[in-house]
Amino acid sequence: MDPDAPERWTEETLESLEPFEHDFQEFKGSRFVATDEGRISSFFINALSKQVSAFANGAGGRLYLGIDDDGRVDGGVPVHLKGGGTRAWLEDLIHTSVEPPLKAFNVFEIPPRADGTSRILPDHAVYLIDFHTSDAAPHQAKDHRYYLRIAGKSRPMGNVHVRDVLRRTHHPQITVTRVDPYGQIENVLFDTRGPKVFVSFRVYVGNQGRVMAHHVGLDVELPRSLVGREVRSRNLVADDIHWTQRPGEITFFRYHPVPLFPTQEIFFYQFWIGIHHKNAELIRSGEGGVTWRLYADDAPPQDGFTPFARFSAIRRAIDWLDAMHAKNEGA
Repeated sequence: MDPDAPERWTEETLESLEPFEHDFQEFKGSRFVATDEGRISSFFINALSKQVSAFANGAGGRLYLGIDDDGRVDGGVPVHLKGGGTRAWLEDLIHTSVEPPLKAFNVFEIPPRADGTSRILPDHAVYLIDFHTSDAAPHQAKDHRYYLRIAGKSRPMGNVHVRDVLRRTHHPQITVTRVDPYGQIENVLFDTRGPKVFVSFRVYVGNQGRVMAHHVGLDVELPRSLVGREVRSRNLVADDIHWTQRPGEITFFRYHPVPLFPTQEIFFYQFWIGIHHKNAELIRSGEGGVTWRLYADDAPPQDGFTPFARFSAIRRAIDWLDAMHAKNEGA
C-alpha cells in the first residue's frame, strides 16, 4: 500500500498534485483517450500500452487521464465510452495491453464535485491508474518494445535495462527493514577509565518480493572505537557469528540457516556498541553508525548505512556522558 495515497480520491486531491511530470507521475489530457465527439481516439490503445509497459517495468507510479501537461483538469473523460462504463473498460484494457498481462494495478474514477465549481464536466471523470512494480516484468508493449520511465518520460528500454529488470524479478528482494535500539541503555559509572554507556540494537530483515530467499547473510560493520573488548564479547554471544577486523572497523557476519519467504520480516541480529567521552564526537558528527551489507542467494548485495545520531536514545546517552564528564572535571 502506498503511504502517500489519500484515503479517497477527489477533485480536491487532484488539485493538490505537483503540477509537473516525473518518473512516477504522468498527465494525459482527455483527447489522449477520446475525441471531442466522444469516440475513442484511434491511437489510444497503442499509446496506453506504452505507458503501462513503462510504469510496470519500473517502480510503479500513476497515470492520470483527463489532466493536461500543466497539471490542470481539462474537463475529463466521458464515463460511458464503452458499454459497462469507462472504468470497467480500462481495467480490462490495461490487463491485456502488455505481454505478459499485467495483474497488479488499480483504476480510480474521480467524478466532478457537486457544488457547481468543478472543472470536470457532467458525465465525465478523471481516471487515475495506479501501477505497482510487477513481479512478472519485463512487460512488452503492443509495438513489441519494452518501455521504462526515464527522466519523466516513457522511453524504450535498452538491453542493459531489460537485463536489470530480469534480475530484479527473478531474484529475492531482501532488504534491512529496521535498525532500532533495543532494551534498556546501560549506564556504567564505576569504571576507572570514566563513565560509559552500552546500547543494544536489533536489525530486522524482510523479503519484499515474491521470490523465496534460500540463503541470506548479513555483514554488520561498526567503527572500531565503539567496539571494545566487552562489546565484542556481547556481539559474539550467538554461535553462528563470525567477525573480522580491519584498521578502524570491525565486521560481524551472520548467516540465516532458514529460507526467508515472500513478505516475511524477521529479527536477524542483535549487536551492541559502547559509548564514552572520547568516541562520542564520532557519533555526534553523524559519521558514527552501522554500515550493513545484505546477501541473498545470487542477487546483487544490498548496502546501507544508519547513523547512530538519528536515535533520540543515543543523543540522550551522549548528553548523560557529557554531564558526567563535566561533573568529574569540576570535581
